[in-house]
Amino acid sequence: MPAPSQIGPAIVLARSDYGERDRIVRLLSPELGVVAALARNARGSQRRFGGALDPGTRVSAHLRRGRGSLWHLERAEVLDGRMGARGDLVRLTLLAWCCEIALRLAPEEQPEPRLYGLLDMACLLLDAVTEPPRSAWRAAYAAKALTFVGLAPVLDRCRICGLPPEGELRFDPVAGGAAHSHCEGSAGLEVSAAWLAAAEEARRSPLRDLVDTELPPGPSHALTACIEAHLGRQLQAGIVLAQLEGLGPA
Repeated sequence: MPAPSQIGPAIVLARSDYGERDRIVRLLSPELGVVAALARNARGSQRRFGGALDPGTRVSAHLRRGRGSLWHLERAEVLDGRMGARGDLVRLTLLAWCCEIALRLAPEEQPEPRLYGLLDMACLLLDAVTEPPRSAWRAAYAAKALTFVGLAPVLDRCRICGLPPEGELRFDPVAGGAAHSHCEGSAGLEVSAAWLAAAEEARRSPLRDLVDTELPPGPSHALTACIEAHLGRQLQAGIVLAQLEGLGPA
């Protein structure tokens, strides 16, 4: 039997029950990308894993390669439990939203240091703030995640003609970018040049600088919609977040 190997830090993205006593845990590591691991007796013994399997937690994980694509999680030590974020329902749901985006976009068992760094910073900020981050922060997280996996949204020019975004504009989540309304093939949500410029600035700015920043009036969920269009499914945490806030999709 191969000896356990330590990876760390890693961030817990999701967990699901397996059988009567076990759990399957999905982790994001800078070196391995997304890893799915079986945590035996995780439901039967709080002593063994405790809160180390909660989504958003940064852990040091000890893994052993199993059969097929499933690893075995021998043990995990909490490095940062993000306990501040867990005291507020909206911030906790945003934590789950960030983790779900990383889970759906990151490749399995391929190095993903930038997406890991983005998620870790997002979790750190959610843990530190006292109020949920504003719309520019959320748009930036979605836009950066798309960029890091090679799906950068087109915000600074017309995706069809390539000219600067002026006049009447639309943003198409399926096509992944903005276009002049008069360009053939233009479709999607109405947006302003000011909204696009602010969203592009947010995409290029550090998350820590955007916690209190609002985007101009516009479709605040447009960049999340890009992710959902790419995935062909809604983000479950986004649905919950919309229900909590009553503002439509995240």
